[in-house]
Amino acid sequence: MTSAQVTRLDHCSQQTLLTYFEDSWELEEKLLQSLVDPQTFYLNPDPLRNCLIFYLGHSAVFYINKLIQVGLIKDRIHPQYEILFEIGVDPETPTELNAAIKGICWPDVEKVWQYRDKAREEITKVIQTTPIHLPIHQQHPLWALLMGIEHSRIHFETSSMLLRQLPVESLKCPPGWNYALGNSDIIHNNEMREVPGGVVQLGKPDHDLTYGWDSEYGHLEVEVKPFLASQYLVTNREFLEFVQAGGYNNRDCWNAESWEWQQLYQVQHPKFWLPTSDGYRYRATFDEIDLPLDWPVEVNHYEAIAFCRWKGSQIRLMSEAEWNQALLISEGNCLSTHCNLNLQFISPNPVGMFKPANSASGLFDLRGNVWEWLGNTFYPLPGFKTHPLYEDQSAPFFDGKHQMMLGGSWATNGSMALPSYRNWFRPYFYQHVGFRIAQNVV
Repeated sequence: MTSAQVTRLDHCSQQTLLTYFEDSWELEEKLLQSLVDPQTFYLNPDPLRNCLIFYLGHSAVFYINKLIQVGLIKDRIHPQYEILFEIGVDPETPTELNAAIKGICWPDVEKVWQYRDKAREEITKVIQTTPIHLPIHQQHPLWALLMGIEHSRIHFETSSMLLRQLPVESLKCPPGWNYALGNSDIIHNNEMREVPGGVVQLGKPDHDLTYGWDSEYGHLEVEVKPFLASQYLVTNREFLEFVQAGGYNNRDCWNAESWEWQQLYQVQHPKFWLPTSDGYRYRATFDEIDLPLDWPVEVNHYEAIAFCRWKGSQIRLMSEAEWNQALLISEGNCLSTHCNLNLQFISPNPVGMFKPANSASGLFDLRGNVWEWLGNTFYPLPGFKTHPLYEDQSAPFFDGKHQMMLGGSWATNGSMALPSYRNWFRPYFYQHVGFRIAQNVV
């Protein structure tokens, strides 16, 4: 199954907006309805994230609050919920999270589902009754609607990661959602390919005709020198060599901060590898399966850097500018039908499965499959300014503590699947994200 494609801001009609909204809404509901027992909503499968019931209410509340802010909705549906479910968390420790949610009494799950139904009715009414004057720009009242839709799509990906950390018996895979087939008999020789240098333009112009978040706008020109990068994302097969070589216990592979994390949690393998007497199995979104050796490994930033250091002192991750140069040379703006985006699968796929027809540098999976960790911490582009509807969307995270990742994953959909989207996470957080290695040309 695939999710609806991005809506152009100069070609919107009430029907296209309604279709785009309904696709996003139903996508999130289909995922959250995969929980077998409603009591599971009161769990927080990740100790650094809210209980699942927060995510059940959050996206709906976000729509209502933003549409009230621009005057397209006059009256609140449930003032208490519209405070309780409004703001998420980004804690550094479980203790910090517990302090932030101390004293919260989460409401009945069925009542939150009912709130969602009422919110959907109100949002649908807005779409059906609001005159559309094109294009929809950043000061247009309907920008709030698009912001709600794209926010919901982001949270589909967040929630899919959280559900992946529940016991498999807590979930039932929705009909029509299928994993990519693996072929572990294929051994990819992950060669380093040279990417030619060039001048890269980063940033989305204000007049761009697709939705964007504030961190995407601005302009930065960067000269990229020629560099080497691995043809494929690092696979489970390759990372298994690091694990078997004792990489997790090799102090030389870790800096002080990441070593402290490794020692604190005694991590010995990627989070979604399941140790058995015969090796490892793999936790997919809804099931446990044989470890797909040809799928990209999914790790946090600490683990990606440890692998790089294990490979050699000159090995590193790509920068944001290098990634954009590689994309320009390798694939250009590939269509989602040629990338594992928009839920073509409910999993990663074998590296190199979607090969561009004309790839000068021969780098594969720059878009889709899994996100790709970069060497940059999250930063504002010159000309950055916050959007008045969501002033804390990105600005609080320009703190040197959040690592960038680009390219999208199988779960990425909507405008987030565009190459202009700039994503970020704390280095010890998990998402559907892997990496490739790079180094300077000698």
